[in-house]
Amino acid sequence: MALYCMSLDILLVSPPLTLAERYGAFASVGSQAPPLGLCYLAAMARKAGHRVQILDAPALNMDLGQTVRAVGNAKAALVGITATTASIIRASELARGLRASGLRSPILIGGAHVSALPEQTLREFPEFDIGVINEGEFTLVELTEAYKSGSPFNAIRGIVFRERDDIILTPARPLIENLDELPFPAWDLIPDLAKYYKPAPHSYYQLPSSSLMTSRGCNGTCTFCARPFMGERYRSNSPEYTLAMVDHLVRDYGIRDIMFYDDNFLLDRGRVLQICDELLSRDYRISWSCLARTDLTPKDFYETIHRAGCWEIAYGIESGDQDILNNMKKHVKIERVVQMIQQANNAGITTRGYFMIGCPGETPATIEKTIDFMRDSKLKEFHVTFCTPMPGAELFDTWQKWGQFDCDWRKLGFWDPVFIPDGMTREELIAGHRRMFRKFYLRPAVILRYVLKVIRRPGIMFNILSAGWDVIKYSMTGYFSRKVKPVRQD
Repeated sequence: MALYCMSLDILLVSPPLTLAERYGAFASVGSQAPPLGLCYLAAMARKAGHRVQILDAPALNMDLGQTVRAVGNAKAALVGITATTASIIRASELARGLRASGLRSPILIGGAHVSALPEQTLREFPEFDIGVINEGEFTLVELTEAYKSGSPFNAIRGIVFRERDDIILTPARPLIENLDELPFPAWDLIPDLAKYYKPAPHSYYQLPSSSLMTSRGCNGTCTFCARPFMGERYRSNSPEYTLAMVDHLVRDYGIRDIMFYDDNFLLDRGRVLQICDELLSRDYRISWSCLARTDLTPKDFYETIHRAGCWEIAYGIESGDQDILNNMKKHVKIERVVQMIQQANNAGITTRGYFMIGCPGETPATIEKTIDFMRDSKLKEFHVTFCTPMPGAELFDTWQKWGQFDCDWRKLGFWDPVFIPDGMTREELIAGHRRMFRKFYLRPAVILRYVLKVIRRPGIMFNILSAGWDVIKYSMTGYFSRKVKPVRQD
C-alpha cells in the first residue's frame, strides 16, 4: 500500500503480526479483520481537519522491515501504533526499528495493553513517547492540535506521556456518551475490504463479509474480561446510525454479510428489533451474525431476527460446570443456557458456543462436564481457547488465588496455556483442549452437517476443508501415543 500523502499529520499503524503468530495451529481458522479502532480514530482526526492515513501491516502481509520503511516514507508528524497485549512486543519492535531508522516524530501507543497498564507500558518500553488510554477519538485530535501548536500535554485527559525523566498520567477522559457523534469508520483508508480481509470460516455466511461494532461497554462482570477498556457501562449507536453504516458497507463496498462484533449485540432488544424492521424493508438482503451473552430471550424475538438475516449467534458460555461459571462471575445458570440454545436453534439460527479451558477451579472432572454439555446442549458450532489472565481483567490481579501464571507478554494469547489452575498440569490442559475439539467435531452428525454446508454454499469449500484438516491434525495429536498424558477420569 503506497502512502501517497507525503506531509501527514498522523499515520496510524497496525503492527505486523501474522495469522500463525496470533492463532498458532489454528491459523487457517483465524480472521484478518479490518482495524475498526484505527478507522474510527482516522475518521475523527480527518473530520477535525487533520491529514491522516492508516497502514494495516497484517492485511498487507508486511514484515517488520517493510513496515519500518513504509512508515519512514510517510514522513508523518505523529505516528500512532495500536497494540493488544498479544501484539505489544511487536509494536515495541516496530517503534524501536523506527527510531533506529532515524524517525524523530513522537510515537504514540494505543489499544488495550497501554489502557490497562499505562505507566508500566511507558516504563517497560522507552521507545513509546505517549500512551492514549481507552477511547481515543477525541484524545487523538487534542494531542495532534497540541503538538502542532507546541502546547503542553498536561491538560489533555486520558493520556500518559514522558516529561524529561518523569512519566505523567493525566486524569481519565469521560466515556463518549453519544456514539453517533463519531463519523463512520474510515474504511477508504485501509486496503479493499473484500480483497484483503479474511473472516474466520465459521463467522460468515457469504462473501464479501465484514465486521461492525455498534456499541461499547458491557454490563457483565466476568473476571477474565478487560471490561474497562471500552467502559463498564453499555452505550450504543442509534438504530438510524447503525443502519446508515450497514447501507454504506453494502452500497459502497459490496458487503453482503456482517458480523456485529459488539460484546452483547442483543442486549437492547428494542434497538435490535428496530434495526431488524428496517433491514426487512431494504431493497437488499444481507446475512448477519453477532456475539451475545447467555440471556433468555422471547421465542418471537429469535424468529424476527432470523427473518431479518441473522444466521448465527455466538454465545460466551465458557464452561459446562456451574461452579466454574460462579468463580468467573458469569451470573448465569447452566439450565438457562440450555434453554437459550434451544430457542435459537428452533428459530433456525445456528448457535455457536465459545468456551475456555483452564478456568479458575478447573479440574479433570469439570472438563468432562463441559464436554458433556457441549455435546448434549445441541450447540451447532463450538470453539474453545485457554483461559488467560489479561491486563485489565480482574483475574489478572487475582490469579494467585487460583493457580500459576507465566506472565510473559509474548505468550499471552489464547492458544497456549500460561495459566495453570491448582491441581492441574499444562499437559492435562492441552490434552483436554484437544479432547474437546475431537469430541465435538469428529462426530458423524457434525461431519454430515459440514458436508451439507459445503454442498449448499460451495464458495466456502476451501476454507472449510482447510480449517477442518487443521482441527483434525490438532485434536488427534498425541491420541495414539503416550507422549501427552490423557485427562483423568473421575
